[in-house]
Amino acid sequence: MTDTPDFYAVWGLNVETYDERAQVAGTSVEGDVAFYIRYARRFGGPVLELGSGTGRIAWPLAEAGFDAVGLDLSETMIRHARAKGSHVEKEIRERVTFVQGTMADFRLERTFRLVLIPFRSFQVLLDPADQRRCLECIHRHLDPAGRAIIDIFDPRLELCYPGAGDVHLELNELRHPVSGNTVKTEMLYRRNDPVAQVLTERFRFTETDSSGHIVRREEEILRLRWTYRHEMRHLLELTGFEPVAEFSDFDESPPTYGREQIWVVRKR
Repeated sequence: MTDTPDFYAVWGLNVETYDERAQVAGTSVEGDVAFYIRYARRFGGPVLELGSGTGRIAWPLAEAGFDAVGLDLSETMIRHARAKGSHVEKEIRERVTFVQGTMADFRLERTFRLVLIPFRSFQVLLDPADQRRCLECIHRHLDPAGRAIIDIFDPRLELCYPGAGDVHLELNELRHPVSGNTVKTEMLYRRNDPVAQVLTERFRFTETDSSGHIVRREEEILRLRWTYRHEMRHLLELTGFEPVAEFSDFDESPPTYGREQIWVVRKR
């Protein structure tokens, strides 16, 4: 199906259940909100979040007392994020701004003490040139005493060769936050391009009511570029950054093959 939308490009089950999926125990982002708040308290605000999605991190930062700017390419995600403002106090609402744009080319005419790219959002940049432009943008917007934190996955080599991962996986079932219906997430297939280091995955989201009848069934395409650890280190050095810490999870465990690459960097 050539008309299958990209991830988060349209309003639907994927966007509507994003927060719930991120809260499932054992996910790669478990504990990330508390981690980012700890760093905000250490280095101060304001905070810039790239790939801010539904405001899953920006709103808790505001509740913790920090001014936050969230930038995201998806209009539907920004709409979802802004809607959350109706449920918080005016003082908190005024600390958060959401901007539509690409993390590879933005200019906000201000600097930030903390810049975040959570939940592997850096990997939606499928071209190394775009990755480099993104890091250069961060460099221009980062306060000299500030920090940038980037979370990507560490690629497992056995899943990166052609044809690897061509399997149907049932990932999770959860309750829709509004309807209360069951929403099942499946990955229908994965295709790998080892030369470009790009994976393409087709996901299906199915909502069923209490009688088991299908209410909605939607599919979306996710494309990500995997980046090897020393490739990432080289990209950071090329764009004027110095890594100061590298973790494999949000408990600050040391680097581990096949888990997360959580980079904490400063201007060199």
